[in-house]
Amino acid sequence: MSRGSTGRTRADRTAAGHTRTGYTRSGVTRAGTRTRTQLTGESRGRWVALGLWALHATRTASDAVRHAWTEARSVVTPAGWAAIAWVVVGLVLGLAFGWGEFLIGAAVGLVLLLMALPFLLGREQYVVDFSLGHDAVVAGTDAAGEIVVTNPRARIALPGRVDVPVGEGLIDFHVPLLRRGHEHREAIVIPAPHRGIVDVGPATTSRSDPLQLLLREFHWAEVRTLFIHPVTIAIPSTSMGFIRDLEGRTTRTITNEDISFHAVREYARGDAQRQIHWKSTAKTGTLMVRQFEETRRSTISILLDLDERSYSSPIEFEMAVSAVGSLGVRAIRDGRDVEVVVSGEVPEFAQASVRSLSALRVTTPRALLDDLAGVDAGVDVVALPTLARMLVDSSAETSLAFLVTGSSALLPHLQSAALAFPSDVAVAAVVCDPQSEPSMHAVGRTRVLSLGILDDLRQLLARGAT
Repeated sequence: MSRGSTGRTRADRTAAGHTRTGYTRSGVTRAGTRTRTQLTGESRGRWVALGLWALHATRTASDAVRHAWTEARSVVTPAGWAAIAWVVVGLVLGLAFGWGEFLIGAAVGLVLLLMALPFLLGREQYVVDFSLGHDAVVAGTDAAGEIVVTNPRARIALPGRVDVPVGEGLIDFHVPLLRRGHEHREAIVIPAPHRGIVDVGPATTSRSDPLQLLLREFHWAEVRTLFIHPVTIAIPSTSMGFIRDLEGRTTRTITNEDISFHAVREYARGDAQRQIHWKSTAKTGTLMVRQFEETRRSTISILLDLDERSYSSPIEFEMAVSAVGSLGVRAIRDGRDVEVVVSGEVPEFAQASVRSLSALRVTTPRALLDDLAGVDAGVDVVALPTLARMLVDSSAETSLAFLVTGSSALLPHLQSAALAFPSDVAVAAVVCDPQSEPSMHAVGRTRVLSLGILDDLRQLLARGAT
């Protein structure tokens, strides 16, 4: 019998109201059995939707578990994890072996954990504000500050703890029960034994149950910076090489306009008429004009060697920083033009010769001391002779240069750095050596000042000024 006589055609089924989307595939097996497979669009869409829903549910559950685990790690203390482990072990052993003692212990641990949960509820109950009495102190002194904890909420704030990081250290104190609007003040003392820049904060408040099983912390964003300045001394303003602007030493360069009179010459086209010397003109019958010797503007350059190989100990380097600070502060307070430069850092994997120079701020003594608080010695820095050549290339107004270094600096390096300056620039090398006696001697045209202690700088400069 033909296929058409055994059943209705697809058109007949469609006409009878049986509509179905999809596709149909027919075939014959090896045994001669005819097969017919049909996959409809309706069932396929249902399976796709079910798969998407399962994928979304899996991702949601995974995110929820990950978030819960993160939150648990942030609030559960080591003692809390020990209590959780005790509860789990007690339940397993108690149920497996019927040991009632373990079940009782697990129940007690569970009760303690449940009793600790209310201490984590609610928002931050404190407002923390802290201030420093001075944001800059001298090395070897202490910095005073105050932390004020206020309860701005309508309900009573439970006791807690406040932690304030100070550099690599930590200051913490207990906050008692605070009623609405009440505050707790805590005075703090920050030791500053060494020069540096220290960040104070951010403060962290914590709330915990009495057994310290669960702990919730709140972080504040406020950070204060404490500058620990190097120790400086007062040095005489008439020390060697300090030259006043209007009383600066003259050079052999002849100029048409300045203060120091040199001679007269015949008038040339382009000369300013105000420089005509009328008395000489009347005597000679020819227009004569004045000539002057150029007066060099007094600029003091202070160079700090940051190569740690130039210093035999950290004490020498700290003395060198203090000497630079003393010289720079004296020059700024005297109204002199001063520039303070330090060796720049050279990249470790530099493919070519790299020269780097860092200029410190000299607008005020405070700005200079703030920058000196952050300098550190290193190995990958520009050598002192290179630093001197870079300074000469960038500035031609130096009248006096101080080269500040340590006892391990080689004398040829000092001479090379001094020779980088023009011959009309006075150069003084300050060598910090706690093992030596204070002395001053000349090496070529360079005066070498050896400091045993920082106070020797005052005496040597006063001697050099006479």
